[in-house]
Amino acid sequence: MTITTVAPLSEHSGSALRFGLLNMKPIQVTETVKKSGLKFRITSTRFESPQSPKSFEELAKLQNEAILSTIDIPDWFEFNKLVDVYSKRSISRYNEDEELQEMIESIKNSERKGRPLLNFIQFMIKRFEAEKDNFVKIEANRFLRSNFPLSFYTKFVVYDKTYYDLLKVLERIVRLHEFQATRARSFTMYKKKINELKGKISPILDNLDQCVFACSSLKKFLMIWNSKEYGEVTNPKFLYIGNVDKVELHRLSTIFNNKIREVKGFLLHYDPNVLLKQIDSTDDTTQMLGKLLMFPASSYRI
Repeated sequence: MTITTVAPLSEHSGSALRFGLLNMKPIQVTETVKKSGLKFRITSTRFESPQSPKSFEELAKLQNEAILSTIDIPDWFEFNKLVDVYSKRSISRYNEDEELQEMIESIKNSERKGRPLLNFIQFMIKRFEAEKDNFVKIEANRFLRSNFPLSFYTKFVVYDKTYYDLLKVLERIVRLHEFQATRARSFTMYKKKINELKGKISPILDNLDQCVFACSSLKKFLMIWNSKEYGEVTNPKFLYIGNVDKVELHRLSTIFNNKIREVKGFLLHYDPNVLLKQIDSTDDTTQMLGKLLMFPASSYRI
């Protein structure tokens, strides 16, 4: 049995959501078609990226440089080589994720009368729901291959649940505002409604990005300090608490805990019952750890 270091969905989910929901603008496209010997001009609405986006390779490198610059690196590793190892891993996963790439591409080719942004966020939600039991088992497996207390790993289950709650809030907002946009009588009004939608979801995506960053920083810190070779840093065999600096562990854990707490407070504005919800699952392992989510925040601090 191996330890999965970071849940695949959360590894590039923030970037994918931001690109799919924010980094697109509606444009009008006029085409001339020929039918029965007659020419017709047809105007339709498409989405395009307002700028040439950076390659995923460059984005992965920038993200890993930012994360690794916030943590202490042991003397036996070089910063640039670690960035390269983690970036190649991210790029490999992204290149294998044809379904996600096709979904983003479908937004560009969508019609104004359709619901491309809602379809995209629902795609991300369904993907999470299909993998949620696996995410909890990842943390249970990680606990069995370490000497950290179980309470430490529940914070990552809390993270996954918080991520899911953010997705559901995004779905609600996108559903309402995109529906209003489709009922606009002119392209100008349609574009205005889409921009209003972006303004609503931008702070949610900001919170999501900050959560992913805090979680990745803590996890990479644990993985790196429990590895001796570059080939181990994405999947160490055992996580030993004695290998990590306690002050640095406390600092990164505090940042992560505080960010989760901030996001939960942010979510209360959209769903007052968010703190009472558990992960819905028929899987016994998921149900067991899901109940741990109801413990006070102090029970999973370190």
